[in-house]
Amino acid sequence: MALEIGVNVIEVDGRASPTIQGAPTSVAAFLGLTERGVANRPVRVTSLAQFRDRFGNPRADGYLAYAIEGFLLNGGRESYISRVVGLNSVPAATTLDNRVTPTAGPALRVSAGYRGQPDQGPWGNRLRLAVRDDPRGTTTLKNPTAAGGNSADLQSLSGFRVGSVVRFDDAGATFYRKITAIDPTTGTVTWDAGAPIGPVLAQATTQVASAEFRLQVRYQATPADDFALVEEWGQLSMESDSPDYAVSRVNHPLTGSRYVMLADLSGAAQTGVQNPAITSNQSLTGGTENAPVAADYTGNAAQKTGFYSFDTAQVQLLAVPDAHRLAVGRETVIHGALDYCAARGDCTFVGAAPDRGTPANVTPRALSDYNQLESDYLTSTKTYSAQFQASKVYGALYAPWIQVSDPTAVGSAPLRFVPPDGHLMGVYARTEAERGIWKAPAGNAAQVRGALGVSATFTDGQHTDLVRNGFVNGIRFERGTGITVAASRTLSTDTRWWFVNVRLLFNFVKSSLRDGLRFVRQEPHSEELRRSVRLNVVTPFLMGLWRQGAFGSDPPDKVFSVKCDAENNPPSEVNLGNFKIEVYFYPVKPAETIILVVGQQPSGGSAREA
Repeated sequence: MALEIGVNVIEVDGRASPTIQGAPTSVAAFLGLTERGVANRPVRVTSLAQFRDRFGNPRADGYLAYAIEGFLLNGGRESYISRVVGLNSVPAATTLDNRVTPTAGPALRVSAGYRGQPDQGPWGNRLRLAVRDDPRGTTTLKNPTAAGGNSADLQSLSGFRVGSVVRFDDAGATFYRKITAIDPTTGTVTWDAGAPIGPVLAQATTQVASAEFRLQVRYQATPADDFALVEEWGQLSMESDSPDYAVSRVNHPLTGSRYVMLADLSGAAQTGVQNPAITSNQSLTGGTENAPVAADYTGNAAQKTGFYSFDTAQVQLLAVPDAHRLAVGRETVIHGALDYCAARGDCTFVGAAPDRGTPANVTPRALSDYNQLESDYLTSTKTYSAQFQASKVYGALYAPWIQVSDPTAVGSAPLRFVPPDGHLMGVYARTEAERGIWKAPAGNAAQVRGALGVSATFTDGQHTDLVRNGFVNGIRFERGTGITVAASRTLSTDTRWWFVNVRLLFNFVKSSLRDGLRFVRQEPHSEELRRSVRLNVVTPFLMGLWRQGAFGSDPPDKVFSVKCDAENNPPSEVNLGNFKIEVYFYPVKPAETIILVVGQQPSGGSAREA
């Protein structure tokens, strides 16, 4: 900048270093079965109404809707939902015919969809369509047209523009022409000279209108509801170069339809008659959804399907309750979830062991529906958990299932047992908000809201066996505290990674440092940069956590350390472009086992001479 006479003020970044902001900690990711929704496209959801608006009604054959409700009820605030469908699932669809007479051909293919993406499943069979004429402009002739002419004088040009298709109706004869030029002074519209209108159009009897149409979409939310008008798309055109082109407007990725998508089938049909014919109550049919298999859940990294659909979402908790709906492959899905979380390094899987046994084809709604002894259930749960245990595992399992209200069933107050995954992730979020990410999401404050019962009641000895030998956390009912989470073990066998809060804290610190140190990229690698990162960036962030109790009550130099100097950044590494920071800290551990020592001591009385 040029300097002026007098005082000049120049703003610079200065020598101050950016501060590290804490990363999000309790954003949940749910993968599973929904009534509707574009498959493998995560949607941010912050309320139950938003979930139902985007994904439809709860499914009787799935658990995801119960998990979302439980997450929000227990303190969860933000989640991402990704729908999974089986191979060869298709959206409902129909074809709207054009206006060619007497043998009409296809004009538009209308499919169930969401903003240009197909939305598979039978839900689309409850869509109904109607088509009406909806011209932008209507007028009459100012003068009769010339025989074999390619222009017309209009009384009004309102609603007409270059590119519009204009329709002339005179004594039962209809002509469509696409406007190529407009003279606003004379009100004259001109069309291609190669497409003249042979007969003279009379001024007194000719009606003139632009050739746009209206598409109405009605939807029956449930089989018991009426068909309600949910969308109306007015003044659509079949001209691909028009801003009102039906396909572009209805399929727009941001402002398009939330119920249907369009495909242009008009082909070589002549201008105007390629518009869909007027129709009412035309149904979409053929929507099917095949049951997903394990591979649909585990997904493909390149195609961003299954778990990998969350790659672009900043999530820290992952649940897949509908894995329990699989006849085979449930264990494959759980392994896939744990592997996905470990590969990300910033996410923790929260899951449930299988439910207690019931007779075949019985949906458990009361404790009397179970026929497996609780002792046998304890054994089978430990066996199930053993296949997922390892030295360091990014996940935890819980048992038993919980009883909740069931909106999909009939009766005055129907209930059913469901996996507790979503409810538990809500407890995680609530604990983080009330106490901090370093507090174990268990104990008296970890009440499971919305849980009306548990499918198994373990004794103290059985619960200890479940936690210590099975690495599964119990959900228990206790008088005075209600149904609470009673333990906080991960599936890790290494004592350093036993506890859920330790895993969550490490994920939080890693994510925060990763995001907060992006400014270091491409900076000159010098001792000044290393000192600044060590003393001005990382250490203040860790000090903030220490003050909040994340590392216990010992002095800071006893519970965390930061190393970033010439020793761990020798010239050989600097020349390779590497910049190394080592951070070590002591995560506070929960008081899991209370040891209360009670004994007798000698009496304080003694004999003495009077």
